[in-house]
Amino acid sequence: MNDITVSHVNKSYTTHSTDILIDHEARPSRTWTVLRDVSVSFPIGRLSVIVGRSGCGKSTLLRMLAGQDAPDKGEITLPEGWRSVLLSPDPYVITWTSVLRNVAMAAGVGRTPEERLALSEDYVRMVGLQDYADLTPVELSTGMKQRLGLARVLASQAQLLLMDEPFASLDFITRAELQTELLRLQEKMPRTIVLVTHQLEEALLLGQKIVVLHSDSTLREFDLTDCSYPRDLDSQPMRLLREQVTEECRK
Repeated sequence: MNDITVSHVNKSYTTHSTDILIDHEARPSRTWTVLRDVSVSFPIGRLSVIVGRSGCGKSTLLRMLAGQDAPDKGEITLPEGWRSVLLSPDPYVITWTSVLRNVAMAAGVGRTPEERLALSEDYVRMVGLQDYADLTPVELSTGMKQRLGLARVLASQAQLLLMDEPFASLDFITRAELQTELLRLQEKMPRTIVLVTHQLEEALLLGQKIVVLHSDSTLREFDLTDCSYPRDLDSQPMRLLREQVTEECRK
C-alpha cells in the first residue's frame, strides 16, 4: 500500500436550537453537509498539506483520518496496524509533570520505564528542549509547549501524524523555527504527515503535496516532490506555484 486513501467520503452534522420554546413546540434542528463525495490520497512517507477557505472541511477530514469522527458514507483506508495521532494549536500535555516525563508517557506503548525515559531524552533533545526538561508545561512559553507537543507526537511512534494548524498561535520567528525543525525531523525519521494550514507560505515551504479543498468539496492537487528543501519562495518556480495555488483557492 503506497497511499492513505479517502474514497467518496460524505460527512454531515445536525445541531438543535438552544432557543427557549413555548407551548411544547418541537425543537428546530439544522443539518449541513461539510464534505460531499471527497476522494483524495496521501502518499506514505511524505508530508502533505491541505489548504482552503475557512469552513471547507479541512479539520473535519483531519479528524476522520485520526479516527475521532466517522464518515457518513465512503471509506478511509490506512495500512493495517497503523496508528494516528493529532497535533493541534493547543497540544495535549500533562500539566502536572515535567517535560521529560510528558514525552516518556507518550512513548509508553510496549516499552519498559527505562526504555521510555531514554527515548524521551532523545526526543526532547531533538526539539531543543533539553535545557527545560525538568520544567512543567505551565512554566513553558507557547512556542516551547508546541515543541513539547511535537516531541510527544513523535515519541508516540504513530505512523500517521496529523497536524491541524499546529503553529498558528506562534510568533513568526518561532513559527519559522518549528517549520525548519519539522523538516529536519522528517528528513531524519520520515513519517506520513498530513498538515492543515491557512498560511500559503507554510504550505509551499513544507508540502510535498498540496491539496486545495473547496467549499463544494471539489479539490485540486499539486505535486511538489521535485521541489527540494530548503525552498526559496522568491524563485521563479515557487512564485508561479504560489500564483497557481492562490488562484485555485479563490475559486
